[in-house]
Amino acid sequence: MQNVGSEQFDFGTFKASYDSDPRVKAMVQNFDKVGVEPKTQQQLQSGDDAEGSQSGGGDPVAQMAKRATDLSD
Repeated sequence: MQNVGSEQFDFGTFKASYDSDPRVKAMVQNFDKVGVEPKTQQQLQSGDDAEGSQSGGGDPVAQMAKRATDLSD
């Protein structure tokens, strides 16, 4: 009952917000039915766009796997 009056999102409502609101798109690196991965401060400052996460820019699972196995820093 602590969340009464606050917005609640499921995958469908978040995706609708992501697709329609450029502010949400600018803050989110990737999302799926499990959770949301926000952009880091470095990504926000470099001006990376939201393409590739959920907007048809490739396979998001393959992209996540590539990021998970990338050992360069």
